[in-house]
Amino acid sequence: MKVEYPPEVSKVIYTTNAIESVNMSLRKVTKNRGAFPSDEALLKLFYLALRNISRK
Repeated sequence: MKVEYPPEVSKVIYTTNAIESVNMSLRKVTKNRGAFPSDEALLKLFYLALRNISRK
């Protein structure tokens, strides 16, 4: 059974799901790494991860 929400609520739900999906993917990428040698190393990892996520 599919629940129909008003358009304003649907937009918030779908936006939240997309944001949570990206957050989960970024957590997965950084989970196995203990520490980063610099902030730049972390930013590079996030850049590459977001590039791969956007291709999906």
